[in-house]
Amino acid sequence: MILKRTSRDYQKKWLRENKNLKILDLGCSLNNYWSEANHFADLSDFSQEFGNLNLKFTQIKRNQKLPFKDKEFDYVILSHVLEHVPNLLEFVSEIERISKAGYIELPTKLNDNLVFGCDEDDVGHKWWFEFDDVNNQLLYSEKVDVLEKFVTVGQIWKFQKFFEDSLLLQIYWEEKINLARRQSFKFDKKIYFLSLVRKYFSKKFRNFLSRKKNS
Repeated sequence: MILKRTSRDYQKKWLRENKNLKILDLGCSLNNYWSEANHFADLSDFSQEFGNLNLKFTQIKRNQKLPFKDKEFDYVILSHVLEHVPNLLEFVSEIERISKAGYIELPTKLNDNLVFGCDEDDVGHKWWFEFDDVNNQLLYSEKVDVLEKFVTVGQIWKFQKFFEDSLLLQIYWEEKINLARRQSFKFDKKIYFLSLVRKYFSKKFRNFLSRKKNS
């Protein structure tokens, strides 16, 4: 069993060098799918769009077993998928059943507390994830809103170029995804964006007055 940190760029490079593999991009969406994959799947029906590109697509159903054979794939890509899944343990078990290895990409707790619009419906984010480097475990807990969110999805994608380690978890696994639940975080008082703005400008104003006084 292998579970370790990796990077999207490294995994993409490795897949391009191993084109003989059967690769599934699960939760592919239509705009951000991995071109390195040769099979695609999503809750939404993109069969026509992928068919027009001569790419194989399978629509999956919520809360049902995945429509694939045991170990049908050499590698499965889960990019920003697990945080949405209510029945997490059952879903991960299905991933282990259908694939020998894969890549998991997740938002960090910080990322999830900055971006708005990702948890406003029943398919929004349900979980926080951390990687335990000592025990090689992927830890999950119920998502908690600590900050009032003020960054768009588009903005966070731009930030990720510079702050990738702070905003993304990127994991490679073989055989089994060592998943463990940790105690949920408790936070008494949510931090609101306007209060941060007020404190920021208050600090700036005090510094300005101090400089004027000393000049």
